[in-house]
Amino acid sequence: MSSYSLAFRAVQVLGITGAAWLSGNISVLSMNAIPRLAHSGREHGATLNLVAKQWNSIYDTGKAQNPPIAILITSSFLYLAWATRSGGPFFRQARSSCARFYFAAALLTLSIVPFTLILMNSTNTALRKLAASSEESSRNADVQSASLLERWVTLNGIRGLLPLAGSVVGLIGALV
Repeated sequence: MSSYSLAFRAVQVLGITGAAWLSGNISVLSMNAIPRLAHSGREHGATLNLVAKQWNSIYDTGKAQNPPIAILITSSFLYLAWATRSGGPFFRQARSSCARFYFAAALLTLSIVPFTLILMNSTNTALRKLAASSEESSRNADVQSASLLERWVTLNGIRGLLPLAGSVVGLIGALV
């Protein structure tokens, strides 16, 4: 067994558990919160325009909270990759492939940002427009809102898997 410093082990724990936590934080919206909001809207007669406003509030919270957390976790994995690379301070204790796993974990975790900007932007923009609308709900708007929310739930569910994959790859890096 290799002997790493306590600080190094703490960074491993931060990266691996942080990425798993971030995955859960993102995924719970697709598994529970947003589908429940939409269902509750239909069940209790709330317009999907109101549901879109509630989605927007949740979205704004995640938009403010998750990027800094993703950067911290990514930084942890990048430090681990740097420290275990050839010539790094922990190179002798680490297996040769260890740095590659940590680097891949960093990329997977940070990839939530381009995923959001590239693949989710049009859906987010459309939902934000619906949330900002002061129009009374119509059947057409409700159908559009429901469709957009379903698409968002799917895309966000996929996005939530990225830091989970980062956590698993980081764990493999710690175990090899």
